[in-house]
Amino acid sequence: MGKMSYAAEVGHDDRLHSFTIPELELPICRSCGEPVLTEDAGLQIGVALRSHLNLLTPEQIRTAIERVGMTQKEVVERLGIGEETLSGWLEERMIQPRAMDNLLRTFFAFPTVRIALCGASQDARLGIGDLVGDVRSRNEPVPSPQ
Repeated sequence: MGKMSYAAEVGHDDRLHSFTIPELELPICRSCGEPVLTEDAGLQIGVALRSHLNLLTPEQIRTAIERVGMTQKEVVERLGIGEETLSGWLEERMIQPRAMDNLLRTFFAFPTVRIALCGASQDARLGIGDLVGDVRSRNEPVPSPQ
């Protein structure tokens, strides 16, 4: 095993992200002396990518679920994601997209969001129903920009 500085280029959210991992721990091939990328190295790169992108870590997600007093099953139902998706994030098999990271942060930060997002029984007007109460009536034309 050897530690080395590693310049990574990783695709995430349809973008290529370049960053350096100062001390990536890699086995060294006995025959050629080159570092070998292993599954463990992939996990280290995933941790570094999360850090580089400021995404919630699996431990932070797990802690937030406990803090709000919900089960993982309740969280997936309210967010409308699959159990395998949340499990993948928690077990470091997958890294959540930025949009889901934003939703997770909002969901955990605001009790009203947890109340509003209630799975299959959610109000179909949520997010669009508030437009009805806008100052303008539905029939009034939208002013043109000047």
